[in-house]
Amino acid sequence: MSTGQRFLKKCLETPVKLDPWPHQLIDNTFDDETFSKLRQQCDDKLLKRTNNLLHIFPAHFKDYGIDFYDETLDICDHLYNNLKHIQDVFPEHREYPTLGVNAHISVTPPLPYKFHIHQEGLEKTWSSVTYITPLDNIGTKMYTGDKKEMFVKEAEWRPNSTFIFCGQQGKTWHSYESNQDTNRVTFNLFIMKYRSKKCFYPL
Repeated sequence: MSTGQRFLKKCLETPVKLDPWPHQLIDNTFDDETFSKLRQQCDDKLLKRTNNLLHIFPAHFKDYGIDFYDETLDICDHLYNNLKHIQDVFPEHREYPTLGVNAHISVTPPLPYKFHIHQEGLEKTWSSVTYITPLDNIGTKMYTGDKKEMFVKEAEWRPNSTFIFCGQQGKTWHSYESNQDTNRVTFNLFIMKYRSKKCFYPL
């Protein structure tokens, strides 16, 4: 089974949790060999403390020593060819006539940097974040509103697990941050309204 086939299968078969709003938590997203390779490359190049948020897009993976282009392409191909199925597992999702897939590796610097409580951008219909490295960090915090007192729970940081949801205006409030010790590295995918400068797929 290819990396893309495995990812798609997980998306279609993992139950949707409803508290505090619909989301999926996928375990063992990638097979052991694939994940070990990706994590080691990210450990080698991306864990050193930085001050700014960094998004590494597939065209630039090699510049950072990341050999994950073919796997990313395979995942995006399977997602794009099954858009209706993966979004229809959720009670609601946004719709646009033309969609594309944004893919990147995200590097979040340690505290005091924080990505504030926010809703998902209106152009996004489906969002996925796979936790890569380090072993211990902070996952994705979920809220019922835009204040820290409205925190409900955290999608816990577990390397090789994936947090997925479909953005809903006024509902899917969330935030993320790293801890004080190291960068936080994730593999992110977004199905979104097609924009040529933001969508990796279709090529």
